[in-house]
Amino acid sequence: MVRRPSKPRKPARAAKPARRAGSGSGWRVVLALALLAAGAAAVAFLTWRSSRVTPRDEAASPLEVVAEVADRHGCSRDRVSAERPEGDEAGWVVTVHAPRGFAAERFVLDLEAAAHNLGGRLEPRPLGEKGGYGLARLDGTVEGQHWSVVVIGDEPPRRRTPAGTPAARPRLSIVLDDAGTSLEPLAAIAALPRAVAVAVLPHAAYAAEVARELVAQDREVLLHMPMEALPNGGAGTGEGAVETGLPAEEIRARVGRALDVVSGARGVNNHMGSRATADRAAMHAVMQELKARNVFFLDSRTTPDSVAEEAARQAGVPALRRDVFLDVSDDPSAVRLALREAIGLAREHGRAVAIGHVHPVTLEVLGTALAHDLGGVELVPPSHLLQKAR
Repeated sequence: MVRRPSKPRKPARAAKPARRAGSGSGWRVVLALALLAAGAAAVAFLTWRSSRVTPRDEAASPLEVVAEVADRHGCSRDRVSAERPEGDEAGWVVTVHAPRGFAAERFVLDLEAAAHNLGGRLEPRPLGEKGGYGLARLDGTVEGQHWSVVVIGDEPPRRRTPAGTPAARPRLSIVLDDAGTSLEPLAAIAALPRAVAVAVLPHAAYAAEVARELVAQDREVLLHMPMEALPNGGAGTGEGAVETGLPAEEIRARVGRALDVVSGARGVNNHMGSRATADRAAMHAVMQELKARNVFFLDSRTTPDSVAEEAARQAGVPALRRDVFLDVSDDPSAVRLALREAIGLAREHGRAVAIGHVHPVTLEVLGTALAHDLGGVELVPPSHLLQKAR
């Protein structure tokens, strides 16, 4: 057999050297160390940067915050005031004297947002008075401070005279509205000075009985006459109200019937009435009946457009006007501040009239405050101010 020659073998390839243990993860270690170093540098930079920012020593000023929001809605800063309740280092009461046409609902929304941006919270609250005067109220906490914000449809208080010469005998009258719906407030009213007058709603369930009891207390009684209000989403005025467009004879008849119910009334003031008191024809008819009955008129001033006081004087009816509402907000601090404002106005102008309501909070605040001296201000029934009325 013939053998074929065999093919020469290819030389074997040299074996690759083995990789050293751990050499594949070395770059990962380097990267991790670099990231840690970068993180430490970032923390150091942020710490240095924050140390250079000057911290705010004081909380946001409620006056500045509210005034800024009000200004955006056409209410100038001089119509906004803020006061700290006595003895309350963490509380503020801010009052906005809104001009005509003020968009209260939009203002409330913007103020809620401003408080939220400061890390706080302001929420709308019910009003103690919605006869056209009270427009909105918010309460809450902003940066550890309690804010009570009240929006009223009224001009700011009369310009005060420069400090120096107070009136020789300053006098203040307080009238409490909305009596007659219950017998419960009578005991608290009886504990107040007799100079505090009370206005009774003629169509309330206990109107006649409450009026008789108040007269028996030797207290001055007023008829709290319902009058037509501008629509504001609140409760209506009820039956028998003075309404614009009614014949003069019907207006006089309604006022006369109401005076018959609230027997012993020395005067009349309006319940609501933001529309009726701005109507000259309606007010002329009212004053004709008051003239015949020989009673005075106190303009509650639920609108700056009121012509009621002017109509009363033209008809020869003695007249007064309200200077301060005590309880647009039922916050005790707000009621105390409003009373303090009324006392200040009386001291500086010689006389002032404050109107509140027979609400529990108002009665409690007055029960405490009126038991003490009012800083030289004499408390008198409203009829005592008639000869010196503005």
